[in-house]
This record gives sequence, structure tokens and C-alpha cells, in this order.
Amino acid sequence: MHCAPHRQPRVFQQAPCPPLRPFVQRFMVVEFDAAHEDTHLPDTATVAAFSFRGRCRQDAGEAVPLAAFTGLRDRLRAHQHEAGHSVLLAVFSPVGAAAFLRPSQAEFAGATVDLGDALASAGELDRLHEQIATANDHPQRVRQLEAFLLARLGAATPDPLIAAAVTWLQRQPASQRIDALTRHIGLSQSALERRFKRVVGVSPKKFATMLRLQRAIGLHGAGGGLAELALAAGYYDQAHFNHDFHRATGRTPSAFFAACEPA
Repeated sequence: MHCAPHRQPRVFQQAPCPPLRPFVQRFMVVEFDAAHEDTHLPDTATVAAFSFRGRCRQDAGEAVPLAAFTGLRDRLRAHQHEAGHSVLLAVFSPVGAAAFLRPSQAEFAGATVDLGDALASAGELDRLHEQIATANDHPQRVRQLEAFLLARLGAATPDPLIAAAVTWLQRQPASQRIDALTRHIGLSQSALERRFKRVVGVSPKKFATMLRLQRAIGLHGAGGGLAELALAAGYYDQAHFNHDFHRATGRTPSAFFAACEPA
């Protein structure tokens, strides 16, 4: 979810080809005709971003690399897009990025890094960047990125145990304890945590917390008070929701959502 008080960007979305569907949730092209600022709440997806026109900055700091990878983040992040910025995004499934980036996903948690450094293949990325920038349209840009990802994927498959653990966490009530997950998967808690961090980037407990916050944010648009929203998302009470939300954003839920309301 993002809060965008300025003019809305243009967004193109496309589903991945069948071989990539276990790894990539969707492709997006976002175009900013005017200078634009947005904020992004914690999400359970990692993202590869390829800026093919213009640049953006993150958290009012240095420019984001032209080819960047953002790991799982449990804190709010802000982007400042210059006029004319256009970016192609690959939004990975929770277990998807590990098939393309060999280091442990825990190395990328909370960070945005240069994808060339992560892949150790700057030459390949230079060619891909030129192909994306000179493509005739957005579907062609997506095809170029799909071809790049498929070439890196080879015969890799998602980690079946961690994919099952993610599915369990997504489907179970938020009140379920992690020790129930370890019994379901059949690994010790320490073994599951090591493997989960390597593939997903954070511990199962942290991932469950991010899911609960994500559910609450998704329910906000349906109306109702914050107390009802917190209980529906799996929090014991609104105080726990307020604590997690403030930790992630630096604001209370009411203050954050009020700032996102259109003027």
C-alpha cells in the first residue's frame, strides 16, 4: 500500500508467463509524468526495479540504482520520483527471489541494493537495461525481463518446505503460534528459522507479524473503526496494532491514514 498525495502515476500491470508464476507475482511499469512522492508500508514481497527513464531517490537520500533489488522491509520507506521517471518492476513471491539471487535473502532484508552487485553480472544488466529502455511498448519490456529471469532460473524450483510454511502462515489465523508451524513442516524451530531466513529474508515470526499488519492495512478500506480492524486482522487488541503500526511507520494508524486521505 502507498500513500500518494500528489498526481497519480500511470500504471501498467501484467501477469508473468507460466514458468515464472511460482516465483513472480506480477510485473508493473509505473510512469511519473510529474515529480511525485510516495510512501510504502511494509510488504511481504521483494522487488526488482529497473528505471529506464529518469531517477528516483529513497528516504530523501541517494538515488536508487538504475537496477535495484529491495528485500523485505518492516519499516516505512519513501520515494521521491523526478518528473519523467519510468520504472519496470518485478514483484516476487515470498519464496521467488531466492531462485535468482544466490546469497541468503537475509542479506537483503531492510535494504535496497544495486542488483548488479547482487548478481555479479553487470554486463548482463547493461544489456537488459538497454533492451528495456529501447523497447517499443510495455509488454515488450516485460518480455525482455522475463527472458532474463528465465535464463537465470534454469532448473531451479521454489524450496518446497519454505513454500509450504509461507502458505501455512498466509492461511492460518494470526493467533496460531510458530511452534504449530514447526510441527506442520516437520523441522525443528531452529532449522526452520535458518532455512526460512535464507529463502524469505526474515524469521517466520517476523513474517507472521508483517502478514498481520498487511491484513490490517488491507481491511482499512472496508470501513469500520480501528479496534474492529485490529481484531479482524488477528491482533489481541487495538493497542498491539497501534504498537506494530507505529514501529513500522513512526505514526499512529489514525494519523497515517488521515494524512493519506485526499484533500
